[in-house]
Amino acid sequence: MPTAGSPYASRMTTSGAEQFESLLANRARIGFGVPVHTPRPSMSALYEFGGGYPDPESFPYEGMIEATKQMLAAEGAAAMTYGDAQGYRALRELICHKYEVFEAFKAEPENIIVSNGSGQALALAFSAFVDPGDVIITEAPTFSGTLNTMRRHGPEILDVPLDEEGIVTSAVRERLESLRRQGRRAKLIYTIVNFQNPAGMCQSLKRRHELIALAHEYETLILEDDAYGELRWGGETLPPLYALDRGGRVIRAGTLSKILGAGVRIGWLCAPKEMIPAFQGFLFGGGVNPFMSRVATYFLRDNLVPHIQRLIAVYKAKCDATLRGLDDTLRGTDYSVSRPDGGFFLWMKLPSGTDQKKLSELAVEARVQYTPGPAFFPHKGGGENHIRLAFSYESPEKCYEGARLMGKAIVGAR
Repeated sequence: MPTAGSPYASRMTTSGAEQFESLLANRARIGFGVPVHTPRPSMSALYEFGGGYPDPESFPYEGMIEATKQMLAAEGAAAMTYGDAQGYRALRELICHKYEVFEAFKAEPENIIVSNGSGQALALAFSAFVDPGDVIITEAPTFSGTLNTMRRHGPEILDVPLDEEGIVTSAVRERLESLRRQGRRAKLIYTIVNFQNPAGMCQSLKRRHELIALAHEYETLILEDDAYGELRWGGETLPPLYALDRGGRVIRAGTLSKILGAGVRIGWLCAPKEMIPAFQGFLFGGGVNPFMSRVATYFLRDNLVPHIQRLIAVYKAKCDATLRGLDDTLRGTDYSVSRPDGGFFLWMKLPSGTDQKKLSELAVEARVQYTPGPAFFPHKGGGENHIRLAFSYESPEKCYEGARLMGKAIVGAR
């Protein structure tokens, strides 16, 4: 046993974190010590509007059981071993089929690399192209999870505003031109094109063309995030940036989390095939989850369109119910709220004079969970008079009642 004064004694009494904290890489230091929670509904909330959780009643339990049986009978041991480094080919073919059915554009399996959800897909893009100190341009507000991933890569994050047509391309140009005058350039422009999280709008066709032109003019890339595009119940389906681009400037991220189940953990990047090796270097060999990739493929190849049609009806009913509840209680105030044509979220500008701290207290009392607006901005000062409500998880009846309680809390916080 080491004696007092031994060089080993202090090592044995050092706390767990202190043993290695001084050795952490800079990237690991960003956010170190902040608890990382597995996304799941709050157990303390009676009305869960905080997270974008898919409706558990919509999960195709029986269909997935049958798909697993069919897959194992057909593929046997091949499903239980390592797979293609780029991902299960039949899944990549299915993704290309989904693009053609829902967005009328063609991609090839060689353009797809499968990832562990779209969160990892976005991280692959940042890892491949962004060094500490590089510049990323992002719309604001934007998804808080992606902001956290960006920050871990140590870039300078420049935000640009949104309006009813999506990212304001004139502001993007100003950012890019300012960087050019400094002898710098942005590595990536990050944008959520359909049912933007949290703001809810879709990027207009005019803005899509303008953004692509800017990427070429200023020699940067666009990271196009589309997790909700199939869940459309109104408006016009527009071609994605990836399809509109003719010069290899767009990387597109997608996921099955919102149309099949978040626990499936299947996402992907769609990119020029010459770019794929840059992402593969950050993945272990053997492909991402060959087993679940097969199960998802076997289910969706026979059920893709009817399953998504069912989801559209489910989420439209929830959205309508939430808006009714808000309107019933906030009519007469100067509040405003997005009225999206799809997706999971409502973005609300609170009535004048609302005290956010008081609102938080009243919402806790009513057991209504929501997300304050500042979570969706890269810098302090944004979103102070906004909140996000996710209508995806609760039933339409609970969406209505929870929205009424939220509206009453807002009125009480003024």
